[in-house]
Amino acid sequence: MIKIFRKVELYTPTYSGKKDLLIVGEHIEGIFDNIGKYSFPKSITKNFDGKIAVPGFVDGHVHVIGGGGEGGFVSRIPEIQASKLLSCGITSVIGLLGTDSVTKSLLSLFAKVKALREERINAYMLTGSYEYPIQTISGSVKKDIVLLDPIIGVGEVAISDHRSSVITIQEIRRLAGECHVASLLSSKSGKIVVHVGKSSKMLSPLMEAISDDEVQITSFLPTHVNRNSRLLEAAAEWMKRGGFVDLTAGISEGEFVSVKDAIKYLLENGGDIDHILVSSDSQGSIPVFDESGNFLSMKISGCSVMFKAFRECVQSGMKMEDALKPFTVNVARFFKLKNVGNLDVDKRADIVFLDQKNLEIDSIMVNGEYFHKNELRVN
Repeated sequence: MIKIFRKVELYTPTYSGKKDLLIVGEHIEGIFDNIGKYSFPKSITKNFDGKIAVPGFVDGHVHVIGGGGEGGFVSRIPEIQASKLLSCGITSVIGLLGTDSVTKSLLSLFAKVKALREERINAYMLTGSYEYPIQTISGSVKKDIVLLDPIIGVGEVAISDHRSSVITIQEIRRLAGECHVASLLSSKSGKIVVHVGKSSKMLSPLMEAISDDEVQITSFLPTHVNRNSRLLEAAAEWMKRGGFVDLTAGISEGEFVSVKDAIKYLLENGGDIDHILVSSDSQGSIPVFDESGNFLSMKISGCSVMFKAFRECVQSGMKMEDALKPFTVNVARFFKLKNVGNLDVDKRADIVFLDQKNLEIDSIMVNGEYFHKNELRVN
């Protein structure tokens, strides 16, 4: 089926002006100043004057089978649905495990990723969890990454947290080496997503791990670095060395720093906008503990925080194309996800159409299939 969207303000995420988009099947076939002079029989044409087209969001941190929860079996969290992701503007996801690698398994995660792909979501996964030694499907991290199609890296490995396995510096270095070789053999990213908790150690284990030139700083993606201002300061130092960081849009408790304020701080302190990623941590648990580590309460993170954080960035005065990068192209490039993250000819037709007046989601296109927001039934 041929679809034409006329007179849409296009951000690829770079601003490209008012364009006509030609979608054939699952891909962007052409981008024109004026497609009117061409004839496309049996095509569907929509006049999108007053609409903005941006890349579908790429969420690099989603507990697609639900987090285990830290309040016992009753706090186990359900799977996320494809319709929910799409309603939030998310067309690509990376699924992972967190605290619970007992009642939530890698095989279940693998199956869920396959199911999301059947529902047109561009889905991948990480092997492992908070637990060390790393649990895998095939018996080794290297085999998982090289041989299993959806697996592109490891995570989330926990440091500076009372729920971690207290992984040593040498173990971090050995894991980085294994992932690096796997990335070379497979042409995948082989990245390690690192959960950073509230401990005073913060990023020091990673800093020690990269103390020489054997381990590359770009092997790691420390996440939740906006959980408080002290960790954000450490993240700025990490970025000065060339590192990437991941801000969590879903943090809302304690000393958390909003995504818009965190990006502003990082850029004012030597950070590069191209090295900043934003993720939702959706369907994960947001536990509250007392000073002794005792569980008090829990909330469930949602994926709607992604678009909300993006819009807050724009409303705070950030240029649209800069605000889009941490939610789209930066994530795709870091994890080496092909054909997503930006809008160009021959790319997957993953597009979010926004209302120009209020910057709300009007409709979604995922892998060439178009949905108005009212058509997305969210369970």
